[in-house]
Amino acid sequence: MVEATIWAGLTRPEQRLLIKLFGCGSTRNEEPIVVEGLCARGLLDDNHNLSKAGLFVLTLAMRKQQTDLRLRTGLTA
Repeated sequence: MVEATIWAGLTRPEQRLLIKLFGCGSTRNEEPIVVEGLCARGLLDDNHNLSKAGLFVLTLAMRKQQTDLRLRTGLTA
């Protein structure tokens, strides 16, 4: 799964910013290198908003985390 590889390849500040944007945050006061890195990967659009690709990567990472948690705790869907 390419999206999982993309998420794993992001730095913690990049991951944090994607989560922040998912929650209707902004890129204000963020490190420019983090914002530009996400733009270069296509995870942010030209207006520094979460792109469709960024949303896809983030939602798959969240689903994977939820699945891993369910497996660890023995819960089923």
